[in-house]
Amino acid sequence: MAKPQIQHINPFDANKDYEISILWTGNRACANRIIIYSNKTNAVVYDHMVSSYVLKHTIPAYTLVNNQQYTIQAQIYDSENIPSALSNKVLFRTFTTPDFYFEGLSGNPVISNSSFPAAVHYHSDDWEDIGKYVFYLYDASKKLLMKSDEMTDSFDIRYTYRGLDNNTVYYLRCVGVTVNGMELDTGYVEITVKYENPNTYARIYATPVPSQGCIQVATNLIIIQYDGTDRFEYIDGMIDLRDKTLYYDEGFLIEDDFTVIIRGMNLRKNAELLKMKNDRDGLVVSSHIYTDGSLRFRLTVPNGVSHYLLYSGNLRFSDQDMVTVVIRRKNNVYQLQAFVGGD
Repeated sequence: MAKPQIQHINPFDANKDYEISILWTGNRACANRIIIYSNKTNAVVYDHMVSSYVLKHTIPAYTLVNNQQYTIQAQIYDSENIPSALSNKVLFRTFTTPDFYFEGLSGNPVISNSSFPAAVHYHSDDWEDIGKYVFYLYDASKKLLMKSDEMTDSFDIRYTYRGLDNNTVYYLRCVGVTVNGMELDTGYVEITVKYENPNTYARIYATPVPSQGCIQVATNLIIIQYDGTDRFEYIDGMIDLRDKTLYYDEGFLIEDDFTVIIRGMNLRKNAELLKMKNDRDGLVVSSHIYTDGSLRFRLTVPNGVSHYLLYSGNLRFSDQDMVTVVIRRKNNVYQLQAFVGGD
């Protein structure tokens, strides 16, 4: 009769149920048996048969002891109760499940910044070192947005998430494996990002100039001059660009990743809202109203062969609503987000 095979067994916690998988190519199996030995003494510590057509066998919790090595064999019984030969022995280890969780992220915390340095706590009662791990970021529907490179630093398990959008729910996760192959997973940890622009972005600095009898006013924002003949009105902190075009042709220096934010009213139209280009790159942001009354923004980026297109979700708003459109480029990957509001 054919000999069964036991599939590879990763290290597991003996205080939890663990399911063994068996490979079998002989007559239909009606039962299977597993025998577990202490690897130190070769004494049998568990011998059990289960009647089942399924080639699985569960080792009950607390049957074995953690931080030990064991060997295991399997045997198959067919419909006539004829036993197969015992499988080859397979070596495996047991460990207490290490502590592996994000520090300070219980209870759906609110993150007040667009970047967040996440740290993971790791501790093993059996002194089992962590081998490697990867950090993940998911959106509110648990769709994967990004993942880090594989990391191996066992003393400082941390990663800084960057470019987090305001008023947005995310899930963080870290998955790793110990040096002996025990799998680790923090699970999905929900966070809410909600931050405000720092006050320094809105400050106006007034400096007296006694020798000239005046006050010098400055901000930390650069005012970029434009080349054109249109007269622009600046009302309540906004430039009126209805039926006008504003050109900025100096003062920009974009060498790598960037974020552009368009915020305004009266954006309910079929139009091109923004064009940016230099000697190598360029992009266009446009809007389109659909027959059902909804509107979507589109980002078009030439890629040398065709065009890279991104669309926002469907929005419904009036001319009196403030609308925010955010374009972000990170590692040559573009993101487009649009929402009603933006104060």
